[in-house]
Amino acid sequence: MDERDAPTSLFANLRFLALLGGQGASYVGDAVASVALPLLILALTGSGFQMGLIGALESAPLLLIGLPAGVWVDRLSRKKTMLTADLGRALLMGVIPVAALLHVAMMPVVMVVAMGVGVLTVFFGAAYTGAMPSVVPAIHLGRANAYFEAIESVAYVIGPPLAGVLTHAIGPAGTLGIDALTFLASALAIKRLPDRREDVKSPSAPRRFIAELREGMQTVFRDRALTFVTLLWGFNRFAFMALIPALTFFVIRTLGDHAMQVGWAVSVYAIGSFIGTLLSSRIPAHRIAIAAVGGQLVMGIAALFVAMSKTVVPLDAASALLGVGEGVTLIGYLTLRVSRVPEERLGRVYAVTSTLTQGMGAIGFLLIGGTLSLWGGRATWLAMAAATLVSVPALYAVYGGGDSRAKQL
Repeated sequence: MDERDAPTSLFANLRFLALLGGQGASYVGDAVASVALPLLILALTGSGFQMGLIGALESAPLLLIGLPAGVWVDRLSRKKTMLTADLGRALLMGVIPVAALLHVAMMPVVMVVAMGVGVLTVFFGAAYTGAMPSVVPAIHLGRANAYFEAIESVAYVIGPPLAGVLTHAIGPAGTLGIDALTFLASALAIKRLPDRREDVKSPSAPRRFIAELREGMQTVFRDRALTFVTLLWGFNRFAFMALIPALTFFVIRTLGDHAMQVGWAVSVYAIGSFIGTLLSSRIPAHRIAIAAVGGQLVMGIAALFVAMSKTVVPLDAASALLGVGEGVTLIGYLTLRVSRVPEERLGRVYAVTSTLTQGMGAIGFLLIGGTLSLWGGRATWLAMAAATLVSVPALYAVYGGGDSRAKQL
């Protein structure tokens, strides 16, 4: 968006408000599903590894199609891509409660749905990232990202306790139907956005697919600051993409508590994340990478506190710290990724960075699921803490110096 034509306030920007409202509804559904799905798998199988496997299946499409998806999205209408992805995810998530009503074998259904939702999420994410600069001017991008993450945090305050109540009332499979409805709400909001035809590459001037893909990779890996913060977030995903399933296992199996406490622990974590995003929105741009590093260290220390928790009170305090650290780290990553990349390459850069970070997360999901089954909750959280705390000095050893573009680190 041309800054000269942009509203002076984000809240005078109707495009921004429409997208914020739609994503807010979708975030609530995601928050409900984040608790209901692990509870469903644990009820069906009793296995931490199965929880990790489903999470890995949902992340696997990024490894398989993430890079080409970024190139495709930069050639397509971003609005239509987001609409298609939301409608498809609504349909897929609606299959789970229907399958439960029909008494179909649930685990194969959940696996197929996880893969399908993962594929559509790849395309939605690439299109959403590329569309942001057409909705919000560059001077407001950092604050806009903070608002989106704050709304997501609020959704995760509301959603998990709601999931706990609904799981008791209608079961975890029925509860997942709420996520399907919120994808429809998101699609309605996206439908109000303009369909910028200049987002679509002209077929009269085709470019080689491999060349475009290479251009996206070079944009990331020739920028030391962007490489650093991408790998920092990648290690974060490796350790914490399975955070909610790991908390679920810890509460139910290690502490012997119930589903309502799972919802509360995740809700407290979301409150911490909300605080972290608000704090990060006030951090000057030249210090955002340093703040992201601090957030990573806070998460590592908080994971140690989880491992040492013997009652729900210290567990909830540690969950809040986890949220604060994640909020600050994520905003640093998102802001640097958008602010350092030309708009026409954002889809490809999203695909490159997300393939790397979510790929690391998928591997972590499997490993954490396995350690939950083999070693239990405390040892798993100790391993998560160690991986996080080691990642910071390791990355600084490689990327701490370098060219002038990395001086902000």
